[in-house]
Amino acid sequence: MRIPIIRVKDGNYEHIVGTNSHDVLYVDEQSGGIQYMNMQSCEGTKRFNKEMSVRFVGEPMKEDDVFGPEVEFVTVEELIEIALQQMKDGTEAKLKLHTAVKKYMEEKAICQKKLEKDNILDSGGALLF
Repeated sequence: MRIPIIRVKDGNYEHIVGTNSHDVLYVDEQSGGIQYMNMQSCEGTKRFNKEMSVRFVGEPMKEDDVFGPEVEFVTVEELIEIALQQMKDGTEAKLKLHTAVKKYMEEKAICQKKLEKDNILDSGGALLF
């Protein structure tokens, strides 16, 4: 059995549908085709005006790209490999964010100590006039 992997791209952000809790696939009653929507932003693949912010991605079915991207199918083993890679990538991103926040908090504490020496209250970054 092969499992479909549907990918969408919004700007530079590309992901597999279903890996974001706001992802929804639905059947468009007008065309009978499948559409994608991010329920948080209400952006999707259905065109309501000239510009479409989200699009399906994949290899074209034919050289002339008349049909759009072909949906990729994978085996269960390949799906597990994709899930493992996404888990690893997500962990690295979380660690990178944690490191940045930790550095920020350490620097903020240093700045607060400097301000305390002159009895200056921390304004939280607001400009004082």
